[in-house]
Amino acid sequence: MKLLLTLSFIIASILTMAQTDCKPYLPGDVGKTWEITSYSAKDKVTGRVTHEILSVSETDSSTTYEVKSVFYDKKDEQTYESTYEAECVNGIFHLDMTVMMDGNAMAAYEDMDAEVDATEFELPPTDASAVGPLEDGTLNISVSTNGMNVMNMTVEVTDRKVEGLEEITTDAGTFNCLKLSQNVSTKMVFKIEASSIEWYSEGVGMVRSESYNSKGKLTGYSVLTKLD
Repeated sequence: MKLLLTLSFIIASILTMAQTDCKPYLPGDVGKTWEITSYSAKDKVTGRVTHEILSVSETDSSTTYEVKSVFYDKKDEQTYESTYEAECVNGIFHLDMTVMMDGNAMAAYEDMDAEVDATEFELPPTDASAVGPLEDGTLNISVSTNGMNVMNMTVEVTDRKVEGLEEITTDAGTFNCLKLSQNVSTKMVFKIEASSIEWYSEGVGMVRSESYNSKGKLTGYSVLTKLD
């Protein structure tokens, strides 16, 4: 009996350590808010997104964050609102692929029925000594009205790689970031191949992202502009 209790204590300690060792790539407390502003390649504002932590729930091996996103267009008019989840599971942080949704594009279908099927993708800790290939991510969106399909979209993120650590400065401050590169394929009527580079800071989230077309030309970028 004593041995059984000791083993149970050890297992519980390992699970708790895995949970607490996970460093989320977002502000961890309920009510925390932040803002991402998007720009064209010519530095013109194309929109912004505000995020807020709605809830945090914990188990012995995981912590789940529910996040609300509100999208605004270039005229700063609200266009769309959605929620997504992020998780720390056994020491690894995962983001829901719904973060790849373009809220301004989805605004046209706001009064229709939308089915969203999203996988998760992981973000390794910045102090990881060795990081291999990262998991791909897939987002499928199907929109219908009165039983008739009007739009299907698939976003696939592949060839995700850790490029290193960099310090990034924005209007919200200066942050030590994990730099990632990836390929992004978007298919609606036809397929668009692109790539992106993203910078994430632990306890903050995405600090900067840059999008490039298939020829490697910058098409736009987003930066963290507020953190409360």
